[in-house]
Amino acid sequence: MFKKTESLAWLVLLLSFFLCITLATGIPLGIRWFVLNSMRPLKIMLEPRSGAVTYQAPGSDSLIVVEHAIEVEPRGQIKLGTDGDALLMFYHPDEGQAPIGTVQLYNSTTLIVGSASTPRFNASPKPHHIELHVLRALNMRPSISGNGRAVELLAQTPQGSIRLAEGYFQLIVEQDRTELTVLSGRATVTDPATDRSLVLVPLQRTQLTSEALGEIYVGERDILRNRNGGFENPLGKYWTAYQDAPTKDEDQGTIRQSDLDEETQLVYFSRAGQNWAEIGIRQEINQDIREAASLRIQARVRIDTQTLPVCGSLGTECPIMIRIEFVDAEDGGVREWLQGFYFREGDDDPLCQACAWKATHERIPQNVWYDYDSDDLLPILQEQGLTPVAIHAVEIYASGWTYGSAIDEIAILVGE
Repeated sequence: MFKKTESLAWLVLLLSFFLCITLATGIPLGIRWFVLNSMRPLKIMLEPRSGAVTYQAPGSDSLIVVEHAIEVEPRGQIKLGTDGDALLMFYHPDEGQAPIGTVQLYNSTTLIVGSASTPRFNASPKPHHIELHVLRALNMRPSISGNGRAVELLAQTPQGSIRLAEGYFQLIVEQDRTELTVLSGRATVTDPATDRSLVLVPLQRTQLTSEALGEIYVGERDILRNRNGGFENPLGKYWTAYQDAPTKDEDQGTIRQSDLDEETQLVYFSRAGQNWAEIGIRQEINQDIREAASLRIQARVRIDTQTLPVCGSLGTECPIMIRIEFVDAEDGGVREWLQGFYFREGDDDPLCQACAWKATHERIPQNVWYDYDSDDLLPILQEQGLTPVAIHAVEIYASGWTYGSAIDEIAILVGE
């Protein structure tokens, strides 16, 4: 009986000792873990600036038209119309003077705010964390500052995830691709083909698809790079062909796509007639270019045949012409920029009389490929009181009587 009591006493003593040690070490460690890892939500504000901006709260089936700044919740959906413009701002709950992150949203954007949190205690080394599920964005510009603490913004797109550290970025998210440009700071992208992470630094950009991560580019962004601007693929996916002839008795003209050699693809326009007719290809882009630093057009063209001198009486009937349609900031109207090419001289004024400004068309040699590189169009347009905020469409066409002309490639270059 005495031995059983003694064994029980030792057991109680040992258990008490281990419990004391556990409490003595576990409580401080638990408190430390809580201090280092405990998070609380950031304050999220949505401020509309123009156009249609809607918000759908989590768990709700109704859309709210946002007319003034409102606080939004995680898992809420934000949607902008084609003319929408809004700011999504993230504030520290105790320091509401300046946001730790701002996402500028432009037209045709749909995203869900996944989460937004910050460490509860200053002793925590963890960064502010923001997560966005971006379904579509034609021009989305996250700007991350942190205000003394590191920030991590995770942008989840249909093609994969992108981690943005402090800096300024541009994201274009479409159904089949995501395009990322690092204007300052650093971004980390995971290659879906290899699961390897790639770090991009300022002035680098790349494209992400569900299959692979694209090449890294530096410099101007070509809007048409991934929209068949080099005509490597059949026209149908991005380009729409059209014909405009006054009567059915006239030659309607033909548009054909062919290989000049193993490395060159071209689109050829041809027609034989005594009266006017126009044929061309058109692509609607609807690409936002707000905050662009420059806008240039590059193209490679050739003219083999031309009977109508210069570019016609209005300057719109060249054997090869480029028309860029853009949305003007003043009233949202669609304006156009024209550039024509010809080789046959005449008495006609080579200036474009139909343009809002006088655009000198270029005389080029016959039967010779000509590489065209425009000046920066932004100051040229601004001199006429025009400020493009989006590229609406591009057309390449041939107009006149009899003509034979070709285009090998076209690029719309945007400097950020």
